[in-house]
Amino acid sequence: MKIFKYSLVVVLSIGIILWIACRLELNNAALDVIATFLSITTGFTITALSIIATSPFSKFLYSVESANDNSKTLLHKLVDNFRISTFLFITTIGLIIAFNFLPKEFTGKIYQFYFCSFSTADLLKSIIFYFTILSFLSFILLFHTFSKFVTKSATS
Repeated sequence: MKIFKYSLVVVLSIGIILWIACRLELNNAALDVIATFLSITTGFTITALSIIATSPFSKFLYSVESANDNSKTLLHKLVDNFRISTFLFITTIGLIIAFNFLPKEFTGKIYQFYFCSFSTADLLKSIIFYFTILSFLSFILLFHTFSKFVTKSATS
């Protein structure tokens, strides 16, 4: 069942990336703004992890077993959420940096896909845009989680 879910996510992700490549004209200048925002979110994540590490409440989280995975504590789950989000932010920033190293006139190979055509550059921009959406969603969830942590930490 897990393999099916992961396969479905991959297929849907590829479909969304191809749809973005075919339908949207992405602005190259926006990539710098996205990279700046993601750099800030990475800094927030690292700062939040530092706060969690020094909080007395983290000791309590370490003593409570996760309901979903009895091999991990709630602190492990919390740190995993931050680690995954940080890797997502850094991957997106890395893709933007790689794209910026391409020559301005680079288009690459042109692909035909059923109803549209797109270039390698369009595909790369679409992947960056897709990862950006995932990064924004991840940041919102992470911020919500951290807000709950701060509230619980203050009440304990």
